[in-house]
Amino acid sequence: MLTSKNAKLPNPAALRVFVTVVEEGGVGRAALALGITQPAVSQYLRALEEQVGHPLFERQGRHLVLSKVGEALLPEARRVVQALEGFQRVSQAMGRVEMGEVSFGASTTMATYVVPGYLKGFHDRHPGVRVHVESGSSERLAERLRLGELEFAILEGVEHWEGYERHLFYEDELVLIVPPEHPWAERETIPPDWLAKETLVVRKPGSMTWRVLERAFEQVGLELNPTFYTDNNEVTKRLVMAGAGVGIVSRVVVQPNLKVGNLRALRLEEPVGELRRVFWLVHPRSVANPAAQALIALMGS
Repeated sequence: MLTSKNAKLPNPAALRVFVTVVEEGGVGRAALALGITQPAVSQYLRALEEQVGHPLFERQGRHLVLSKVGEALLPEARRVVQALEGFQRVSQAMGRVEMGEVSFGASTTMATYVVPGYLKGFHDRHPGVRVHVESGSSERLAERLRLGELEFAILEGVEHWEGYERHLFYEDELVLIVPPEHPWAERETIPPDWLAKETLVVRKPGSMTWRVLERAFEQVGLELNPTFYTDNNEVTKRLVMAGAGVGIVSRVVVQPNLKVGNLRALRLEEPVGELRRVFWLVHPRSVANPAAQALIALMGS
């Protein structure tokens, strides 16, 4: 492409005017199509010709026709205008959350039993957005969030971090689960010392479930002595349904089973009492991605 000596890039608006004059067949029609005055169209063309260093049009009678230079530059100008229009379409679509991507993490329990409902609602509203969900321990996801590898995360047991905001996402409790034929099945609560005589199925040490249990029992001078340790809530439930022992899981985990009746849920009596779990939605104070903003707003509502 021919350029002036300073090699300054053409004004995109001038290129759009140039293409429109050609497509509309004249300055007057181009002005109407662009919604500007004829003198403004002429001014854009003069500025572009000065930059190119050659006329883009030649006058034949009352008509403007492309010069040789104009013919050579027209395909390039069209490509630039089309690229700019594509850029504008994408930026506007992303601003309206019609397209885009968002990556976030959620603790295993939340990712499995709570988050899917939110994602269904988000997809209904924004079907053009791709969502990447990572599940795992709150500790690992918290680290990835602070490294900038996730845009936000749903975590348990987080404090306030400088530069981040947290919003209450979900409150849950740990419950005992037994099969319908178990002697405790018709009870609502049991004394915590009864667990000493039962085969106990719990999540493995290091998990948030185990930490909540261990802390609660230590505070009242009781000891937990599980037989089975699992790394998966579904495994815990299957062992209990098979009659292998008494399980301890989050209520949200066993909610589907309570509906169909193949498990029962009980609370522990004092001195242990209710075992609360609190999950937080944590994100940087400034979130630039419109898709992430929309999903955070939905989950935080």
